[in-house]
Amino acid sequence: MTPYFRSIPLLLVLLCAAFSPAQSSKHEVRAVWISSAGGDWPTSTDPAEQQRSLLAIFNTLQEQHFNTVFFQVRPRGNVLYRSALEPWASQLTGVLGRDPGYDPLEFAIAEAHKRGLELHAWFNVAKVWGSDNLPAHQQHVTRRHREWVRLFEGEWWLDMGEPDARAYTEALVKELVSSYDIDGIHFDYIRYPSPSFEDWGSFTKWGDGVERPEWRRNNITAFVRNVYAFVQKEKPWVKVGSAPLGIYQSIPGAQSSFNGYSGVFQDSRRWLREGIHDYLTPQLYWTIGEQKNPNDPDFYQLSSDWVNENAQRHIYIGIGAYRDAVQEEVKEQVRLTREEGAQGQAFFRYENVAAVIEQNGPLYTAPALVPPMAWKDSIPPNAPKEITVTKEKGTAVITWKEPDAAQDREPVHRYVVYRSMQKKIDTRRAENIAAVVPAPQRLYRDESSDGREYFYTVMSLDRAGNESGAPVTTVSELQRILTRYERPRRAVTVWNTVPAPMTGRSYIMFDLPARMPVRLSLSGPSAGTPTMLVNDTRTAGLHVVAVDLAAFPAGAIEYRLSAGDSTIVRTIVKP
Repeated sequence: MTPYFRSIPLLLVLLCAAFSPAQSSKHEVRAVWISSAGGDWPTSTDPAEQQRSLLAIFNTLQEQHFNTVFFQVRPRGNVLYRSALEPWASQLTGVLGRDPGYDPLEFAIAEAHKRGLELHAWFNVAKVWGSDNLPAHQQHVTRRHREWVRLFEGEWWLDMGEPDARAYTEALVKELVSSYDIDGIHFDYIRYPSPSFEDWGSFTKWGDGVERPEWRRNNITAFVRNVYAFVQKEKPWVKVGSAPLGIYQSIPGAQSSFNGYSGVFQDSRRWLREGIHDYLTPQLYWTIGEQKNPNDPDFYQLSSDWVNENAQRHIYIGIGAYRDAVQEEVKEQVRLTREEGAQGQAFFRYENVAAVIEQNGPLYTAPALVPPMAWKDSIPPNAPKEITVTKEKGTAVITWKEPDAAQDREPVHRYVVYRSMQKKIDTRRAENIAAVVPAPQRLYRDESSDGREYFYTVMSLDRAGNESGAPVTTVSELQRILTRYERPRRAVTVWNTVPAPMTGRSYIMFDLPARMPVRLSLSGPSAGTPTMLVNDTRTAGLHVVAVDLAAFPAGAIEYRLSAGDSTIVRTIVKP
């Protein structure tokens, strides 16, 4: 191989996208629900055909610049992975409980990751069987624990007021998260079916004086809270999200009694406020425009309502690509979600959105990275080393070496290869992304260069979506900080900023003695509205918040932390 040209120096990526990712199409979740309950996959009981067809789906999603799949692994009290608790789904073999001879979830995770796709395990919580006839398999929850389930309008639902039923479902989630390298857990049917659901017996036994509607909401929230606590302890990089009903509560333009809060007792916005969810994907399966009847709420009004109440977490708007009327305006709905400030879109379901793309052309013309979640991890990986570009028979071959370990010791999860015909590559632009490749791969062949001479560079990504840039601090400094952190705190504490003095990319760290509401804002030398960095409820412990000072002139910058009854004001100086 002969040298082609040297790679340019690695470029610093501004952190502004971590705070407002929807402002740039470079950071945007582009998700698709892949249904195993009927329609998408599997469409055959032959294992080889199942694997071939799933690869075809993933290849299409990669080619169309999607980056996330919600892969259904628990459709109706049965599963598409090896479980000690529930039987194999009949969709795989035609027989409930029959082993398909391979692990579909393990296969799906590996193949999704090869293509730069995140895989969130789509898990139906309370609806456990879709027919009034009970399944024959004795391991199914409707058979093993008949006392936990209730028949409602021809379907079987778990009574989430039964503590043992919730504990059983939590155990399923723990088994799934512990056993598989999923990127997220995505809950559906995490609710009651109706106010008329028959749970009087459990309410009488466990109601404890609480009004029945609030008791029901508390039951669902208790499940969410316990699951999130486990995930944070076991695998804190795993994202936790849900697909709630599209109407949280009736608003102008979306008047309906069938709403999440009072209709099915799903207080999903509380989960965001409490910090026990990382994202919501509300099911906004309607069209744009004035509400004409109770079954036709306005997509635009609902999008705005959800984004305005995001509690500084992520909102990915669910789009009903299965509906003919929605298919005609899918591209406009995508545009509106960006305009309203959502962090992405999700399409129900794969078969339908694939048909929309075939008929109307691509929804996305350039790749996008999944937006980072600063509350989970805001410390970036280090940049790759020794990037080289060579040419082999007209194909550009980009190679690089593994970077030094990140300051939080988290390994690199993926690499982003950028290319441009300009020597100074703007890594903020999505159209300059050539590929996203999984670690430990450190080679990319650009076979689409068409003989044109491009400049290339490579960035590192960690599991939380943080992109490589300037180092945070030295290893010894981080060790000193963590040593201090291990001692219990009785008051709100703010550590010195890292690095000091602060540069373009810096970090503010604070320690909370208990769970409490937090507001953290930044004010520059010139007059103007303070930049709000945090405005939500945080748990006890150390929190690291990324700060981008690129927009601030040199001089004194004030940051103000209000946590509980404490207010701490510090002044820092940007050189």
